[in-house]
Order: sequence, then C-alpha cells, then structure tokens
Amino acid sequence: MINEQQLPPLIVSDELINERGIMVFDNIHQMLIYGEPYIAPYITISMCVQGWVDAEYDMRPVRFEAGDIAVVHAKHTVCVYRSSDDYHAIQLSISPQIEEELKGLLPSVYIDFYHYIWQPAFHLTKDQQTNMIHAMQLLKYISLSKMPERELLLKGMLHLMAVLLRNYRIENGHVDHFTTPRQELFMRFHQAIVEHFRESREVRFYADLLCLTPKHFATIIKQQTGINALQWINNYVIIQAKTLLRNRRQLTIQQITHQLGFSDQAAFSRYFKTHTGLSPSEFRARN
Repeated sequence: MINEQQLPPLIVSDELINERGIMVFDNIHQMLIYGEPYIAPYITISMCVQGWVDAEYDMRPVRFEAGDIAVVHAKHTVCVYRSSDDYHAIQLSISPQIEEELKGLLPSVYIDFYHYIWQPAFHLTKDQQTNMIHAMQLLKYISLSKMPERELLLKGMLHLMAVLLRNYRIENGHVDHFTTPRQELFMRFHQAIVEHFRESREVRFYADLLCLTPKHFATIIKQQTGINALQWINNYVIIQAKTLLRNRRQLTIQQITHQLGFSDQAAFSRYFKTHTGLSPSEFRARN
C-alpha cells in the first residue's frame, strides 16, 4: 500500500485535504512537475530543510534554499525548473474551507499573508527553523488525530504559526509595508482572472470590471509586475488547459473546451496552439 505521506502533495486528492482541513507532508524530496507551470490549489507553507529549488512564482524567478520558508497563495502560479539531489522540504497544505474560516476569525493575522504575494520566501535562523519544524510536526499529529477538540486545536496552531512567521520576518529585518494602490489593483485583477477567465480573455473586460480605461489599466499592471495584462490572462488560461489535458484524461477535448468557456473545440485548439505550439491532442499525447 502506498503511503500518502511519501507522495508529492499535488498527487493527494482534493477530497483528502478538504476532509482533513490541513495536511502536513514532512518527507518531500522532489516536485511532481518540472518545467511546466501549475496553479497552486491550496495556500501552502513550505520550509526547505535541505538543498534547493529553482522556480518561478507568478512568472517571477525565485530560489528556495535550505532554511527558507515560503507561503504560496491558492490560485497563484508556480513553475519548478530544477531541484538539488539532496532536496528535502516540509509542506503544510490548508484547505479552502479552513482558509476562509481563518479570514473571518483572524483577519488581521491573515492579512499578513498578503506580503508573501510580493516576496514568497524569507530565511530563518537555526532556532527559528527548529521551532517551525516542531510546529509543523505538532500540526501533523493534530490533523491525523480524532480527538474532539481537533478542529479548534488546528485553528489555534495555524494562528500561532502565522504570528511566529510575522515575528520572524520582523526579527530578520524584513519590513512589511502597507499594500500600495497598485499592488491592490493587481490583487483584484488576479482574483478577477480566477473568477472570470471562462467568460473573457480580453483586457478590456477586466479593465471595465475594475472601472479603468484599458490603456490606463494595462499601463499600471505592466509597471507593477513587469508583465502585461494580456500575458497574465493567457498564462492562467493555458495553465488551466494543460492541467485538465494532463490530469483529467477521462475528459474529452470537447468537454475541456466547454469547461474553459470556449465557443467550440476549433476555437480552443487555435488558442492553445497559438500559445504552446501544440494542439491539445498533441500536448496530451506527449504528457
């Protein structure tokens, strides 16, 4: 029987994480996909115990090294290019339900997580690393238990972890600034893509949604992120398409076309080939 704790987190079913609320994976030695972006399904807190990973987070290059801790937000994109042979990490995955409850119960603490959109990782001292490992091990124990107070303890431990991370950032010299209007606009734009990418892939649609002229909107997004608004939209749609083609093989390409909001299969195939150089069927055959 396969031990689920030995599997990369992306293999574990959504149902299992949603059922437990959180899951801790303490023996990660490789990533599931290399060289292909994917959309993080959950908010995750990862600590690199040994080795390193070279990746992109929201199309920005990052290196995740021993002693680093990172918070990756749900629905944001990650692409791992390579990892060292000795790579070892611990990862905590938090279900959408628990995330929503944290937003309601602990809004001031949860807002701290927004800082990781702009800087996903920072380095911990040896003592801080030890404390975080102990916290994650305790979370793992609680998450697997059947004690009546399990859910209350989980939320309390997540609150403690968020406070520790905030204090460690301050202790290690990371100054958190208030979110600027342009950063707030990007966050709203990103959320709008998540919610509406099936409806429209046009910049004007999102500019109208955010009450800005297309030109002004496109200028702000480009200046804030270094990437133009249309590229953000297309990147998100293509990652969704690749994920369905690779991981949902029971779906026909026509069904995927419908799920992604394209008018017909020919339109989806043209769009996909324009951005990847392959037709959907060719991509599926190669993966």
